Amino acid sequence: MNYDLGKIATVPSRSSAFALYLTGLGSWFVPLGIQQVLFAWLAAIVLHMDAFAVGIAQVALMAPGILFLPLGGLVADRGNARRLLLRYHFLYGVPPLVLAAVLAMGGLSYPLLIAYGLAAGSIGAFAVPTRDALLPAVAGANLPRAVALATALQFFGQLIGIAAASQADRTGAIPLLLAQAILVIVGSVAVWRFPDPPPHPPAQHPSFWRSIGDGIVEAARSEQMWPVLLLNFGIGVFYVGPFMAVLPLVVRDVYHGGAAEIAYINLAFWAGTIVAAFAFAGLARRLLRRGRLVLSAVSVGAVILFAMALHPPFLVFNALCFIWGLGAGITLTQGRTILQIVAPATHRARLMALFQLGIGGGGPIGAFIAGSLAAVLGLKLAMVLPAIAMAVMIAMVLAFSRIWTMRTVE
Repeated sequence: MNYDLGKIATVPSRSSAFALYLTGLGSWFVPLGIQQVLFAWLAAIVLHMDAFAVGIAQVALMAPGILFLPLGGLVADRGNARRLLLRYHFLYGVPPLVLAAVLAMGGLSYPLLIAYGLAAGSIGAFAVPTRDALLPAVAGANLPRAVALATALQFFGQLIGIAAASQADRTGAIPLLLAQAILVIVGSVAVWRFPDPPPHPPAQHPSFWRSIGDGIVEAARSEQMWPVLLLNFGIGVFYVGPFMAVLPLVVRDVYHGGAAEIAYINLAFWAGTIVAAFAFAGLARRLLRRGRLVLSAVSVGAVILFAMALHPPFLVFNALCFIWGLGAGITLTQGRTILQIVAPATHRARLMALFQLGIGGGGPIGAFIAGSLAAVLGLKLAMVLPAIAMAVMIAMVLAFSRIWTMRTVE
């Protein structure tokens, strides 16, 4: 007898479905927070790689997004997003288990770390647009509030993971890798209990590249979506790159820190992001000029990055990370809300994939550039030059779009 487990499960109400969504979200992003610190710690502190090598390692973790985020969005737009996400949860637990097993045998190496980054980054690239595509089906009547709460919990989960990974100097990597795998696999129970999304209407599907092109065209002709997507790509290249590739080196070489200090700057950043996301969850429906908020927050980020290049005392450096995180929380909640409201249902996963591609695709480009700049020109210029480049992009978006005046209404 052939049973469909997805249909046997009791269909939850809309409110409990959103609670399950948040539970699944947390079970993914706590491990992601562990990975964020642990990966940088293994590369910069344990293996003691130079600036260029650390940048390449971060590229390996983020580069799969360039290839697989658009494909993940296309697969989610055509398939059952709940069942797909369930598979991704199981798959995401495999790389940390493998790495833990190899470490237990004393086999840590730089190529192994690169392989881990490629595997984890690839699975994550498929999961992100799939989860975003499910949000409107469980959000209820207030989509902007749901986006803000999901964003806040996403970063709160990362914060917990980062706090746990701050103990890596004391516990070692293996217990943290096991916790990472167990959490994401256990979280699949919540995903299994999601309601199935509405079925896709019957349609003839064009080729992969035609479908991706359709998503890009849809974004390009929307006066609200393209400036947000362009700024998000700039964030990936000019902010995420230095954050991932340069800041761990600043901690090591300027502040003479280890895993705990890497965790502190991450905790400060994500704490700011969470504060902003929760604040905007309460204001969700009262906001209309979301583009103005995005542009303002991104502009503050350029100032912060320039200030960090001055290498202030470590406490001030953490305070700057917190303010930078506030801006990130505003940018991510309001940018995602604009796309969730404006994007047509037929293209939503692909457009959310493009949004994430700004970070997932721009990040490895930025990490490579920032790591190379740090190796050739030093840590200060590896932060100052991206800040200047981002300021130029902000000026161009302000000049050629209506982002400052546009209104986004649900």
